[in-house]
Amino acid sequence: MSSLPVGSQVESIYPLSPMQHGMLFHSLSAPDSGVYFEQLSCELREEVDLEAFRGAWQRVMDRHPILRTAFDWESLDEPVQVVLR
Repeated sequence: MSSLPVGSQVESIYPLSPMQHGMLFHSLSAPDSGVYFEQLSCELREEVDLEAFRGAWQRVMDRHPILRTAFDWESLDEPVQVVLR
């Protein structure tokens, strides 16, 4: 059973490219390696308008589907990428 949302929360479902298959394989075979994991952290030193900041990030997420994409492989014959709304 998949742990990803279903129905109206899903915008699109696509097969994985050969490169994505390889990345998923390596990530699953060595989950603590940190391979293919990027994280950004920053400190904002000035006061931030949180509503404007949240709104800006939401517009970025709305515009770029890759930022709303997850992989699903559990209980599936072939892994897929799922774009969430």
